[in-house]
Amino acid sequence: MDEGFRSMQEEAVRRVMEMQRRAQSYTEPPPEPEPEKPPAADLLSELVGIGLDEEKALLGLLIYILYKNGADMKLLLGLGYLLL
Repeated sequence: MDEGFRSMQEEAVRRVMEMQRRAQSYTEPPPEPEPEKPPAADLLSELVGIGLDEEKALLGLLIYILYKNGADMKLLLGLGYLLL
């Protein structure tokens, strides 16, 4: 009977340690956030700075974003036509 009691104590201690390990994983601070990318306004001002007017720079950014997201080619060509 003494051996059964000892094994139950050891099992209880093992479970407590496992629960503490799990709880600690939930309470650890979150990882550092990634550095922020420059907002689109900064990119737009850079494009305007190299000689594009603001409307053409916006259209160019819109075409790029839509292309990266798999937009329809007819839409991209129509927007490209507006750049001419």
